[in-house]
Amino acid sequence: MRDSRKAKNIFVIVTNECNLHCIYCYENGKNARTTNVNRTKELLALEFADNKFESFDVIFHGGEPFMKFDIVKEISEWIWTHYGTRDIRCIVTTNGTLIHDNIKNWLEAHNKQITLILSLDGGRETHNRNRCNSFDIIDFDFFLRNWPNQRVKMTINPDGLCHMFDDIMHIRNLGFRANPSLAMEVEWNIDSASETFADELDKLIEYYLDNPDLYPCPMLDLSPALLAYPGEMPRNKACGAGTHVSAYDVFGNKYPCHSFVTDLSRPYNAKTVETLFSDLETKDGLELSPKCSGCFIFPYCEPCYGMNYSHRGEMGSFDPNLCVFNRIRVKASASMYGRMLLSQKQYSLLIGKEPEDIDKIIRGIQNIQALL
Repeated sequence: MRDSRKAKNIFVIVTNECNLHCIYCYENGKNARTTNVNRTKELLALEFADNKFESFDVIFHGGEPFMKFDIVKEISEWIWTHYGTRDIRCIVTTNGTLIHDNIKNWLEAHNKQITLILSLDGGRETHNRNRCNSFDIIDFDFFLRNWPNQRVKMTINPDGLCHMFDDIMHIRNLGFRANPSLAMEVEWNIDSASETFADELDKLIEYYLDNPDLYPCPMLDLSPALLAYPGEMPRNKACGAGTHVSAYDVFGNKYPCHSFVTDLSRPYNAKTVETLFSDLETKDGLELSPKCSGCFIFPYCEPCYGMNYSHRGEMGSFDPNLCVFNRIRVKASASMYGRMLLSQKQYSLLIGKEPEDIDKIIRGIQNIQALL
């Protein structure tokens, strides 16, 4: 099993070009720029030489990476040829619409060496509204056949929030597991959206309570144990951006992660980016997000440092709407855990928990009920 402390994600933005125009897309100033293969190989070789890490995920990103399949193919095969004995995985995030003929044949032949993460927002109606009527041109069986355990990336936008539960069930009925997340940097009517979000989470809770063998999706898998002792609140960072994650744009410029590369018209400033890396390396989560000081649920805080910086100029300047949603998630998760503990059913989420783990969960639930 991989040691996450010694693993690194490297995002390679293959192209800024995309064949879709998704309604919640956060990339501004799209263009047809494409990465230079030889330069990318040089950059990856430098990354692989970093002895702080034992394993790497090379994540091809876009735009839509399969707009430039030849680049994905050449770099992947170069990695397998020159670093075949290393623990390096190739991953592609994709809308799934361009996978046919020679692309499909190559992927199927290498499905143990490369993994695809499909973006799928729900059933036909929701997905087509969000993602340019692309539902019926995705070969779902191909994804299920080759990567049956890979969760699909589900993005929930304001118009689709009221169908969140149904869309997660649509995804499940197709044979996939969903990794749902709320769209960032879009307009939320937070008063109505927060109520709708809570209602949709309640539907999910009832579903998981009725199906104890299923492990809840990440949207609800927030263990209250982290909040057992508020006085010992961890000052964790939201992610490994800048330390365990790096990203390269189409020009070979290095960023702390791909989310820092959302305004494609903004010129690269090496000095500014160097400061970002330094702050991410030396500061803990609360130093990066000082406005969160005193927040009881900070251990569950999920600010996107890259999106914050790209849209508001500060890594700790988060969208307050997402803070509201996060509090709702914490309360809903505590409710689900509490009801599972009171049930006579054997839930996958709780199997194998030691007595001290259960005690922390109970303490966390009590604190959430008292303080939120």
